[in-house]
Amino acid sequence: MSADAQHKTRTLWLLGMLHAMTHIFNVALLPLYLLMKRDFGFAGEGQATSLVTVLMLSYFVPSYWLGVLADRLNRKKLLSFGLALNGWAFVALSFAPNYACAVAACVVAGLGGSFYHPAATAMIARLFPSGTGKAFGLVGIGAGVGFCFGPLFAGWRAGMLEATRGAAAWREPVFELGLLGVLVAALFYWLADEEKIRARCSEPASPR
Repeated sequence: MSADAQHKTRTLWLLGMLHAMTHIFNVALLPLYLLMKRDFGFAGEGQATSLVTVLMLSYFVPSYWLGVLADRLNRKKLLSFGLALNGWAFVALSFAPNYACAVAACVVAGLGGSFYHPAATAMIARLFPSGTGKAFGLVGIGAGVGFCFGPLFAGWRAGMLEATRGAAAWREPVFELGLLGVLVAALFYWLADEEKIRARCSEPASPR
């Protein structure tokens, strides 16, 4: 395998890892609603479930502007920064003393997650001008892994700690997943090669 092929394969696997982490953060809070309700003293589940709503709104709304940035800035740095921001926001959420702080952490987490798809899609299309669909399919597996692993880990970890930590048991898996996201972001920045920028050749104007 050539060095260029190795670069592409390694980067594709790393993009799949980032994809998994991005979607882990999207769904990790789902099995924690009842614990969060008790811990924050909410009257109902609505305030707990609204945190994911806030996170997802912050995830979707900036997508267009993140796409503009992905056309202009270094995509490797955008992807690393976005996942690190997402991870640190989850760490902050695990220490949130009240609902307002939890909402602020979810806004930042959603913003961090919104970095992934515009930059990753553009990077994959550039790296794999042929076999593009196959590359997208392989990276797409990461989303499924994230959607599956996030709730499983968060629910299992909180359930294991509930006997000793009570309602605050939700904070440990959120903290641990946040740190994992920061580590994966650092790993991506360290191992992913810089994207090769090809000079754009202007096409001759077609005769009228």
